[in-house]
Amino acid sequence: MSFQWTFLATFLYCELVVVFILLLPFISPVIWQKFFKSRIAKAFTAGAKYYFNFIICIFTLLFLDSIRELRKYSGFEVKDLNTPHAEAHAHMKQFRSQRNFYIAGFALFLWFVIKRLIHLLSECARNMADSSAARKQAEGAHRHLEGLMTKDAKTIDPKELEGSTDEAGRFIDAKKHDAEIEKFKQEVMKAREDIDSLREQYDNSIKDYDKLNEEHRKLQVKLAIASSGSETSKDK
Repeated sequence: MSFQWTFLATFLYCELVVVFILLLPFISPVIWQKFFKSRIAKAFTAGAKYYFNFIICIFTLLFLDSIRELRKYSGFEVKDLNTPHAEAHAHMKQFRSQRNFYIAGFALFLWFVIKRLIHLLSECARNMADSSAARKQAEGAHRHLEGLMTKDAKTIDPKELEGSTDEAGRFIDAKKHDAEIEKFKQEVMKAREDIDSLREQYDNSIKDYDKLNEEHRKLQVKLAIASSGSETSKDK
C-alpha cells in the first residue's frame, strides 16, 4: 500500500474512533459543548472551515483517483493475459483498486458525518441550556407568585428571580424576538386606530350633544314665551 492510501486508511480508522466516541450515550451534549468551548478546541476552531475544506479536497482527489483505477483494472479479460503470474498480478491490482475505492469513499463520508454530529451536539447543548434557563425562570416566577398570594415576603428570593431572568435572557431566539416585536407593532397600530376611531366618535358625540342642548334651549325659550302669552291672556 502506497503512502497516500496508508495515510487515508489511518485517517479512516481515526474517524471511526471519533464517531464511536461522539455516539457514546453516557457523555452528554453539555460536556461536549464545554469541550468545544475549551482552549484546545478554540485553537482549531479559528481555521476549522479551511481545514475542513482542505481535507475534503484531498479526499475527493483520492476518491476520484480510486475510481479511475477501479475502472482501469475492472475491464481486463483473462484471454488477454499470457501467464498465470500476470493474471494474479492483475487480480491483485483490481483488489487494491476496489480497496482504495472503499477506503476513500468511507473516509469522505465519515468526514461529513463527524461534522454533522458536532453540529447536532452543539445544537442539542444550546437547547438544553435554553430549557434549563426557562425552567429556572418559571420556577422563580412560580415561587414569586406563591409569595405574593400568601403575602409572605420571606418566601420570595428576588436575587434568584433576577438571576434566572438574566440567564434566560441570554438565550433569546432572534427570530422569535423579531416576531414578537412585529406583533407588538401591529397591536400598537391597531390600538392607535381604535383610539382615533373612539376620538372621532367622541367628537361626534360632543357635536350631537351641543346640537341637542341648543334645541333644548330653543324649546325652553319657546315654552317660556308660550306660557307668558297664556298668562297674559288670562289676566285680560
